[in-house]
Amino acid sequence: MNFDVILVRYGELTTKGKNRSDFIRILIDNIKNKLKEYETQYKLKKEFDRLFIELLDPTVSEVIINIVKNIFGSSSLSLAKRVECDLTAIGDCMIALVQHYQPDTFKLEVRRSDKTFPLTSTEIKQQLAPKILKQTNVKVDVRHPTLQIDVEIRRGFTYVFINKIKTIGGLPVGISGRGLVMLSGGIDSPVAAFLMMKRGMSVEYLHFATPPYTTNDALKKVQTLVQKLDCYTDQTQQRLHVIDFVMLQHELMHIPDPTYRITIMRRMFYRIANLLAIKLNCQAIITGESLGQVASQTIESINVINNVSTLPVLRPVLCFDKNDIIDIAIKIDTYQTSILPFEDCCNLFVPKNPVTKPRLKQAEFQEQNLMWQEIIDIIIKKNIKTYLIGRDDVYEES
Repeated sequence: MNFDVILVRYGELTTKGKNRSDFIRILIDNIKNKLKEYETQYKLKKEFDRLFIELLDPTVSEVIINIVKNIFGSSSLSLAKRVECDLTAIGDCMIALVQHYQPDTFKLEVRRSDKTFPLTSTEIKQQLAPKILKQTNVKVDVRHPTLQIDVEIRRGFTYVFINKIKTIGGLPVGISGRGLVMLSGGIDSPVAAFLMMKRGMSVEYLHFATPPYTTNDALKKVQTLVQKLDCYTDQTQQRLHVIDFVMLQHELMHIPDPTYRITIMRRMFYRIANLLAIKLNCQAIITGESLGQVASQTIESINVINNVSTLPVLRPVLCFDKNDIIDIAIKIDTYQTSILPFEDCCNLFVPKNPVTKPRLKQAEFQEQNLMWQEIIDIIIKKNIKTYLIGRDDVYEES
């Protein structure tokens, strides 16, 4: 059966006040970006509590649903038939649905958004349900129906639908500013990126590589993770910034106390991330740190490492245990890529017994004779490669 409309419900956006129109505008922009390939096959119609995607070509309904359900900012959607606000037309549409799907039982729900319609929701149900019972063999079951038919009477048209497809929820990406994700290639940081996008933040990605210690396969792994996250973004392409960290990594081998090596390395990561984020007009750094998971993620380590950041550091998985994070990674299809056995620079240079309760003054002492400032200046000027990444392609930005 061909449906002609996809009905999108706003969800959390309906709780917004005077700025609701800003949230809806960004949601619509994101949908248009993601549906650019199909722009001649649909039209968008906005109402106060609904968004309607009018299908000019019903054959693309499934592909459009699969795209839109992963765009943050809605709570659910339904394929619907649009008919006149007339009980005969509505009843004929409902009977056609029952005859097509041939359920044993059905339930009817009516929502009358247009209060000028002469009958109440209950009265509409009382007139429509007997028509189905008389013209089909289906029975009523209000608790466990085989088929639920929903009718929404709105000003101008009525929408009849049978399914509610749960969408990804959250806020439209772009409403909450921009953040720079420190993407390691492990399980946690892609999940952190996903969760920040769910709260409406646009993201760019930063990855530290140390060739030849890290291979091209490790870089491809990170690029694939960005591609996996593409369906949740507000753009048709994402930017991955890859920094050659090897010069600074060699310099860090000269610190007096090797147990502080991972602490100092992450302080350098944060310094570089801050400089790049400001350059990219990002307002925050995003990491996949989970409290107590490894030596550099104890509260003492987080305090010492965070000390060098002038921008807020957002840690959306901070209170998640590993199984929680893995569950989300599986859901968003990043897990199998994250566990590929290609090492990142953190794993390669971790000392045997890293300090778990570093002290700030001791960390500053470890850094004082290093040429880190000069090397960071060189890195920011010369050692950054930027890749533009879409769902199916990766190429270096000129």
